[in-house]
Amino acid sequence: AAITLARLFLNTGLRMVYPFAPAFARGLDVPVTAVYRLIAVRNVAGFFSPVLGPLALRYGRKVMMMFSALLFSLGCLLVVVWPAYWSLGAALTLLAFAKVIFDPAMQSYVGDAVPYQQRGKALAVTEYAWSLAFIVGAPAVGLAIQAQGWPAPFFWLGVLSLTAVFILWRLLPRMNRRTREGVGWRETASVLRRYPVIWLAFVYITLAIAANELLFIVYGDWMETSFNLALTSLGLASGVIGGSEILGETFAGWSVDRFGKRPVIITTGILNGLLYILIPHTSFSLTAALVTLFFLFLTFEITLVGGMPLMTELVPRSRGVVMTMVLAAMSMGRLLGASIGPLIWVRGGFLWSGLASGVVMVTAVLILARWIREGE
Repeated sequence: AAITLARLFLNTGLRMVYPFAPAFARGLDVPVTAVYRLIAVRNVAGFFSPVLGPLALRYGRKVMMMFSALLFSLGCLLVVVWPAYWSLGAALTLLAFAKVIFDPAMQSYVGDAVPYQQRGKALAVTEYAWSLAFIVGAPAVGLAIQAQGWPAPFFWLGVLSLTAVFILWRLLPRMNRRTREGVGWRETASVLRRYPVIWLAFVYITLAIAANELLFIVYGDWMETSFNLALTSLGLASGVIGGSEILGETFAGWSVDRFGKRPVIITTGILNGLLYILIPHTSFSLTAALVTLFFLFLTFEITLVGGMPLMTELVPRSRGVVMTMVLAAMSMGRLLGASIGPLIWVRGGFLWSGLASGVVMVTAVLILARWIREGE
């Protein structure tokens, strides 16, 4: 519960820029593409994951989770003190670094504490924070912007994240690691040389995340232009996505431990790729668009969340190294998607956005099916 609450605040800060990028752009009096550039730049933070990840081994998983929540709070409050384009960019970058530090520490913590046969359920619970960021966070952000201006959500998230630091300190038990992992660069490099499957997992995660980001980064603009949604309506539409994700996380937690990680995520990954291709054809109806978005994010969440237990078991003795590479891959995917997605949207429209996402996702699933399996 403590981990999920802290992640809820982090994920809301990360995800709110997608549906509300036009609102931030209007508040700053800049083109929406300028906000998209900030989203792309912030994703560079993930490439530091292999550098920052070992800090959790040196100082402890719990300590680094607390530190990342504090860093997130400082980034949010920066926008409140100096509401400007440069401060938004700096804040988004600090928020991304907080995520880079928090997630590998958290996933390794759960990996140490929970047997593999039950780890799908455990990680699915922590992933509720991702979907709740849209179910609860996005509507709240829309209301805050409408009532208090575009910097308002940063104030509230900054204050809430400070409370998360205290909650983690009081409630999260220390966990003695059961695995032996190297802490330095040499040990990390040695693990990466010995286990090529980590690089294959890196490619798989990069492509899967890029597929989603290609479409997700422009969906807010597509919803506004296609259906003329107001801020509150856009927040509620984002809540639909959050609802599909929480169902996806629940299904992933139930299914992957029962039917096997790989069969489930291969099936849902293929379905997800087909839904990317379908969604541009729903522009004629808001209801059709929301229903398709629901199933699109449902299948994506099952694929992503269901794959995390598999990632934790690729090289069990070097779980921390694997998870830092997974997070770096997620950032690489977001960077590629955030950089290329707006170009496809401007030049080819949403039809080409969906087609590109579908092809990339199916390619990722084929790589997983052919080469990625549990380790020891």
